[in-house]
Amino acid sequence: MGRNVTADRTPLLLDAEQNIGNSAIVYPQSPLIYPQLPPNYVNPITGTVIPQSNPARILNLAAGGSAAGQTMTVAMSATRILQGADNPNPGFPGPITGVVEFGNGGRFTKLEFDLPVGPFAGFFNAASSAIQPQDGVIIITVPAGALRVYARYDNLLLAPLLGTDPPISQAEWYNQNNPGSPIPIVGPGGPLIVENATATGNVIVPAEPVLVQAMATYFGRAPTRARVYKTLNILLSEETTISPPPAPDIKIGDPPVQTIAGFQKFNFWALPAYTKRIRILRFNYGGAVDMQILLHDGIRPVEFFHTGTVDQIPEYDIEGSESIIGINCEAGVHMLKIICEVGL
Repeated sequence: MGRNVTADRTPLLLDAEQNIGNSAIVYPQSPLIYPQLPPNYVNPITGTVIPQSNPARILNLAAGGSAAGQTMTVAMSATRILQGADNPNPGFPGPITGVVEFGNGGRFTKLEFDLPVGPFAGFFNAASSAIQPQDGVIIITVPAGALRVYARYDNLLLAPLLGTDPPISQAEWYNQNNPGSPIPIVGPGGPLIVENATATGNVIVPAEPVLVQAMATYFGRAPTRARVYKTLNILLSEETTISPPPAPDIKIGDPPVQTIAGFQKFNFWALPAYTKRIRILRFNYGGAVDMQILLHDGIRPVEFFHTGTVDQIPEYDIEGSESIIGINCEAGVHMLKIICEVGL
C-alpha cells in the first residue's frame, strides 16, 4: 500500500515572504593570536582548519510533505557594507562560503561554494560611499522538499592535511618540522599586516562584516555560462614584508605527512563534494615552478602528471571517483590554492 499523498501539502514558496527571501549581516571569525606590528611583532595565528560554527542561516524552507518537493533555484549575493554602525572598522571583505542544504523525506545533503563579494568603488580595505556597492551573485538549482541556505565567513579557514589527527594545515605541518624558524599561520582574509601606502610603516587591516542575501524561486533554466567554485586555501602568507620577513618558499610534501602506494614527498587534501574540475594557483618569488600532481580515488592513485613550469596551470577534469589530490613541489611556493569547480 502506497503512502497517503492526499493530505495537505504546502509548496515551499507558499512560506512567509521573509522565508523565501532574506538577508543577514555575516561577521568574520576572530583569530587565536591577533597580528601585532613591530616591535611587538610575533608570528600571528590567524589561520585555522576549523570552520566558523553556527553560520548565519538566511533561508529555512520546508514543504508540507515530501510529495510537495520541487526543483528550486536559489540566488545568493554578497555585498560590501559602507562604514557606519554595521561596519565601524572597515577592512577586507570575505571570503564568504555559501551553503545550500537540500533534501527530501527526512534526508539531506549540502553544497558549499565561494560567494564572491560584488564590485565597489574606493579602496581594497574600505568601500567609498560615492558609489553604492553592488552584489556578487551565485545561482544554484537543486531538487528539494526542504531547503536551508547559510552563509559562512571563512576569513581564517585553511584546508586540512589528510593523515593528521587532530587536523592541521600545511603551515602548521611546516612549523612542526621547523620549530626553530616558524612561519605565520595566515588565513585567506583579515586581519592581515599590509603595507600602508599613505604613511611610513605597515597597518593591520581587519576583516569586515558583509551583507548576504538569498532568494528562492521555482525551477528556472540554469545560466549556461555560470561556473561555481569552492577554493581550498592550502598555504598563504602575510601580504607585505615585515620584520621578521614573510614566510620563505615552502616545499610541499617534503617532508610528507604519509607515503601512499610508494609515492613519496606528497601531501594530500580531500576535494570538495561535487568537484568536477580543478585549477591550481601557486606563487613563487623565483618564478613559475613545476609541481607533481597525484589524483586518488580513496583506495589507490589513479592519475599522475606534472604541471610544468608554465606561468598559468591549466584546468584538469576530475573523473570517476577521484576525490583526493596529492601535491609535491620541492622548489617551494609562497602561496598555494586549489580552485575547484563544483556543480550538481
